[in-house]
Amino acid sequence: MMLVMITGLLLSIVFLFSTLKVLQYQQQRRVLKRRLMLATVVGTSTHKASTLFHWTQRTNPLVQYGLQLQSRIDALFDRQAKRWLLISLAVMTLAGWFTLSFFAPLIRMMIIAITIVLVSGVSYWFMSTRQHSEFEAAFTQVLGQMSRAVSAGISVPQAIAQIADYQQGMLGREFALIRDKLEIGIGLKQALSQASVRLPYVSFHFFSVALILNEENGGQLREVLHSLSRTVHDNAAIKMKIKSLTAEPRMTAAILASLPVLLIGVMFFKNPSAFITLTESPSGHLVLGYVVTSMTIGLAIIHLLTKVRA
Repeated sequence: MMLVMITGLLLSIVFLFSTLKVLQYQQQRRVLKRRLMLATVVGTSTHKASTLFHWTQRTNPLVQYGLQLQSRIDALFDRQAKRWLLISLAVMTLAGWFTLSFFAPLIRMMIIAITIVLVSGVSYWFMSTRQHSEFEAAFTQVLGQMSRAVSAGISVPQAIAQIADYQQGMLGREFALIRDKLEIGIGLKQALSQASVRLPYVSFHFFSVALILNEENGGQLREVLHSLSRTVHDNAAIKMKIKSLTAEPRMTAAILASLPVLLIGVMFFKNPSAFITLTESPSGHLVLGYVVTSMTIGLAIIHLLTKVRA
């Protein structure tokens, strides 16, 4: 019964994801039609022209979250990375289905579904960590470039264009995307709001707020950027100190989490009958459910206690 519930839950997640993709496609079609209609009725009025890019998206919160998640995934995975990830998942699915033929079909489906979820989650975590590291390494330089450009009397859009031209890596691509949006008429506030979804970091959020407030109210942007650059540098030093202080409990948690997996692997090779009892009997299902639940809760608590805020 527990296996049926877990399989049903995984299938529900897949169905929900497919539904979100369909709703996203329909929403994109409605948005395109609405923008085309606005473009056809725009006259010489400046207010009407600005409404082409300053409309409010009225969507379901779940669909809106799905769109933001897709934008975040697009920022982490380029087209080639997505292609390789899908190919790897397909190969793993086929290999698991034919390799684990000694299991019942329901057990195989459950193992494959859990493996796909784990591989996707690990890939997302790896790319997110990689992006965060690259962001922290290059964002201080971006702040310096922006501050020098503003001090020389260059406007904010021109400074963003300069950063897009000279900055390499992930930040260069993101600022190039912001520059392209500004060039087609999208406002700075909307472009930075969309960029904050792709770069959900506190430093970039403060940077966006500083640019938006300067555009609306004016002010000494150079001093604000210089102070933000100093704060980012100090925060990086504090994070490194926190990581060194929490290294021991994090390593202990990793070792403790690996022990049940190793023991189950040893049981599979040393005593296959006990492993079959663990995976096919109702009492074994209860034991597996308890182990997975307790490990998940324990690791989540340890992660929250030792997490270094971005």
